[in-house]
Amino acid sequence: MRNTKWIYKTENYQSENGTIDKDIAHILYNRGIDSEDEIDLFINGSLERLGNPSLFSDVDKAVERLLQAREKKQSVWIYGDYDVDGITSTSLCYLALREIGIEAKYYIPLRDEGYGLNKEALSFIKSEGGDLVISVDCGISSVAEVEHCNSIGLEIIITDHHEINQELPPAYAIINPKREDNKNSFKYLAGVGTAFMFLLALYKKLDKKIDIYKYLDIVAIGTIADIVPLKGDNRILVKRGLELLRSSKWLGLNMLLKRIYENPMEKKFDTYDVGFIIAPIFNAAGRLEDAKMAVELFINESHVECDRLISELINRNSERKEIQERILERATNKIEEERLDENLVLVVAEEGFHHGVIGIVASKILDKFYKPTIVMEIKPNEGIATASCRSIENFNMIEALNSMRELFVKYGGHAGAAGFSIEIDKIEEFSKRINSYAKEKMQEEDLEKPIKIDCELSLIKISYDLMDKLGKLEPYGFGNPSPLFVIKNCKYDNFRAIGKEKNHLMMNLKKNDIELKNCVWFNSDDMMKDILEMKEIDVAFKLKMEIYKDKYQYKIFIEDIKPPKNILNNYQENESLKNIRFPLKSVFYTRQRVEREKLGIEIYENEVVILRGRSQIGFLDEQTKKILIKLHRNYNYKFKAKVLKIEEKEENFNVFIEIERDLDFITTAINNGKLFTDIKNFLLGDLEYNSLQKKVLGNIFKKNLKTSVVAEKGRGIKTIIKTIGLYYNSIGKKVFVVGKNLENSFVDFGEKFTEGYDYYIFIDEFGEREEEVERYNLIFSSKEKEFTGFEKIVDDFEIPKNVKIVEREKVEEYEEIFYHSLPIKEKKEIIEKIKNGEQVFSTREIKIIV
Repeated sequence: MRNTKWIYKTENYQSENGTIDKDIAHILYNRGIDSEDEIDLFINGSLERLGNPSLFSDVDKAVERLLQAREKKQSVWIYGDYDVDGITSTSLCYLALREIGIEAKYYIPLRDEGYGLNKEALSFIKSEGGDLVISVDCGISSVAEVEHCNSIGLEIIITDHHEINQELPPAYAIINPKREDNKNSFKYLAGVGTAFMFLLALYKKLDKKIDIYKYLDIVAIGTIADIVPLKGDNRILVKRGLELLRSSKWLGLNMLLKRIYENPMEKKFDTYDVGFIIAPIFNAAGRLEDAKMAVELFINESHVECDRLISELINRNSERKEIQERILERATNKIEEERLDENLVLVVAEEGFHHGVIGIVASKILDKFYKPTIVMEIKPNEGIATASCRSIENFNMIEALNSMRELFVKYGGHAGAAGFSIEIDKIEEFSKRINSYAKEKMQEEDLEKPIKIDCELSLIKISYDLMDKLGKLEPYGFGNPSPLFVIKNCKYDNFRAIGKEKNHLMMNLKKNDIELKNCVWFNSDDMMKDILEMKEIDVAFKLKMEIYKDKYQYKIFIEDIKPPKNILNNYQENESLKNIRFPLKSVFYTRQRVEREKLGIEIYENEVVILRGRSQIGFLDEQTKKILIKLHRNYNYKFKAKVLKIEEKEENFNVFIEIERDLDFITTAINNGKLFTDIKNFLLGDLEYNSLQKKVLGNIFKKNLKTSVVAEKGRGIKTIIKTIGLYYNSIGKKVFVVGKNLENSFVDFGEKFTEGYDYYIFIDEFGEREEEVERYNLIFSSKEKEFTGFEKIVDDFEIPKNVKIVEREKVEEYEEIFYHSLPIKEKKEIIEKIKNGEQVFSTREIKIIV
């Protein structure tokens, strides 16, 4: 097996949010989002909810200086960086300033010049007549360079997002989300996001705020490429920016997307498209030579020139890939041949390792070996080597470098990634010292690759509805990773190796008559033998919905596989099923034209049919069908649907529907006995009322007494209220409840007594409220009280002696056990065993049926 450890981000999670699906709430909780306001902002965040840019220190000052430069027709220069964040920041500023009448120029250093401001470049800008420089994605650490600016009469506005590790440079203005004197709290903007907030303030000042939003596709590319957390403002910017990519206003970007995608105007772009396909094309220019051509593609308005630039950039990216693969192969061979993988830290140094790609190579080596990795390019002519470092979760790379700083010509970075220059004759000493340092700091378990799991998910839950709900959590990326799920005790078949090199695995996963086909695990041929030795497997996976021939399919992408644990029942599947939140969204396919209307759903033994009146017009997809069949079979649910939208395709209509539980109570009873039987069957199916429910309902309907009830939570009070509500509705009367809102209870609710109803119920959940009780017919309280004119019922419930209580976290260890989401048929079997005196295992939820 692979050296991995599964980490559940939150174990035994219990959602208290009643408005969203439990699994979705679980995922959001894992991201630190659990309050209603946070959930609303995360899912429904709009551009109007962006932070106020004027809350950044120096923003308004910088805006005024820029407007002054426009008025005086001063020469404005944008100073960027050669990575994608710097390229997009430069392009954004150039285009946005040009729109308001500032014909700015730009400067991006070559990679050999090094990152950030340099004095020679600033002197060049001054010699070209520059009056004002706007730095983007750099400058916050450039104290000496800014002092040089001031000395030559060149003013500078710094926009940067990097850490502030020393005194601020003496710039005219400094805009940085990490400044402690900012009045807002969001610190995680990329360089392009920081530049955008500056421009947003500028456009607001000019009463042109709406016009700045058309640049968000550029902002999204830089933000995603710079791997900043996709939360808060970043999430809002990226979400809107990805939408704009389909019809980008920037000629070069628009042409590029048409070159690399078949039909970009109909595509739903995501962070993978940007991070792994689009951004690398822009990045290749800066990695191999000159990043200016990437900026030119963003800002150029000539079809001919854009076409040339696209070809050049794509060629550069292909060249970058070839160089990268060549160096990766050389580095991997060196590690394996010299057994460097026996070290805690992998250090690989060679001549000819191109400095533009060694960071990517280090990342790929880390993925393969899961050890801190350092790849160096040796430069004999200069007498030094330049290095890129990538680290694992529990090894802080910058702290390691800090412990031997005297070895380096220069260095910098953070916990996960860093870089340095070192004299060639010190490489061997460095390798020994960093491995000695690692030996002191690392534990053996630190080298187990963590697989961070959001939650367990039943195969039956994978449907259009779940994918639609997961879609509301997009875009995924750093800080909001694509959710990782687990299926336990899963069978598999049609297991085979696929791909040109047969280095990927594919299989069908099966559990409890649910099957998902063609689940793929990339680069996993090393696991084939291990899997073949297991009859069942636990699978960690990600989900994706794809469209094939105008129909939706659900795809599982496997992340890891482990031997199964001994689980003896279907607890997780039943919990997942019972906790499904309605309405469910789905889609069916029909050749009949359908209007926006209400539809019926008929469930047969193994089929679900969509009806218009009495006519069958379509079938649900396999996954949604299984959900409805099991809910009907297990819990006696019935359903109805309404049409949300219709899309006309080549071969059929795709009809998108919303499925609700059908809570309409229909009875043909002509006497109370038959009516109560129909109500009981509607609410409980084949089960019976419990002892408390029978006493209370008997008091109300047989004895016609005002009744007060003292009972603890979980004794079926909601079912009592539903019964009363259904009875009065059936005879044309109404019930009002003061207290807790119990949804779908066939009664009206309110915080205060309301006139005009026929029967009144008061719920005093904590036994603390004082009411004029004579107005009520039924009172529920958790504490014992005396009410004049009321028959008091004190619940004398005791768990039967033949029932052994099991804590919820132990439920899966029992082959037969009672719990709340157990199907009705199995509940009946357990009830009979209790009556017969047989030993029964149960959670505390047994009190609902006794």
